[in-house]
Amino acid sequence: MKRCDFVDWMKAVGMFLIVFGHFFGDPFNQFTQPILPKQLGVAMFVFIMGWGLGKVTKDRLSVSYSRLFPMFFWGIIIAVFISGISLLAINNPSISNYSPFVFGVNVIFDGFPANPTTWFIGTYFHIILLWAILFHRIHVTPQLLFCSLLIEIIIRSYFISNETIFIAYMTVPNWLTLFLLGMYMCQQKDQPNSKGLTLIGVLWAVFLVSWALVLNEFNVTQRFPFKNIEVGSHTTNAVLTSVAVSVVYLANTLFSIAVFSRIKAGRIVRFFSRNTIIVFIGHMPLYFVLEPIVRVVFPSGWPKRLCIVLIMYIGLSLLSELLHKWIKVDSIKKWGWEKITRFVPKLAKP
Repeated sequence: MKRCDFVDWMKAVGMFLIVFGHFFGDPFNQFTQPILPKQLGVAMFVFIMGWGLGKVTKDRLSVSYSRLFPMFFWGIIIAVFISGISLLAINNPSISNYSPFVFGVNVIFDGFPANPTTWFIGTYFHIILLWAILFHRIHVTPQLLFCSLLIEIIIRSYFISNETIFIAYMTVPNWLTLFLLGMYMCQQKDQPNSKGLTLIGVLWAVFLVSWALVLNEFNVTQRFPFKNIEVGSHTTNAVLTSVAVSVVYLANTLFSIAVFSRIKAGRIVRFFSRNTIIVFIGHMPLYFVLEPIVRVVFPSGWPKRLCIVLIMYIGLSLLSELLHKWIKVDSIKKWGWEKITRFVPKLAKP
């Protein structure tokens, strides 16, 4: 129960950070530089992936299918919907939105698909694939985590140095240690503890403020998806930026685990937790549709941004809840697996 609570909290809060981060910038961006706050939401999801798969050793194909099916199902539906709207509006089918469904090929392009949040589907596919082939065999140790951290920093530095920062962001090495950390913590014995919540919350806030104060003393250029910390040569800047990215990912993820494992997840948290897929994939396309309407009431500023965040987070979650009641995705998923295993019986075996 303790683990389920913290997973629901991280999914709900992670999704809020992603939506909030798309529409609110400074002064919040300074607390997580050289990344943006919304990327912490993705970090939480990747950690949860590792935690959820940490003890799975059998039925890897069926587990992989079960994880990928909802993401692909809703992702393709939304991509088709966007294509229809785009064809009518600008005579452009937005073909790039389908690239994540072609073996995650989008991660090798130095840019996002037309629907920018769709990029994660390709990364998600690659992480699941690597888990099914390799990671499920691994017992994660602190030594392995340290090695993965070095690999992550080196590979990310290489792409940053080559000015392919979208590839640096989307490929698996950027998320490797977070995923393995999730597996590692899943493989450990539970230590339920509700004490120290206030202290940990204060320490987290102190870390965020201290990080902002330290990084604000450097020349941090505005770039996306990673800002660039400039202190010396091009290579030095790339390495330092990569190190800082890993520190922000890991430190904030660990703080979130420490906090949310001490708080009970109620009905509201579980509601937002189970509706993250549609909110994640659909909130940016919906923004482009609703922004002109919201602008009539709130021309600009924080009221406009807050209104948009509430619509994207709460409104889309409500829509997602309705869609899941109308469309029985689990039944479709089960039917699809039965069809697959009928043609390839070996897949049904552990």
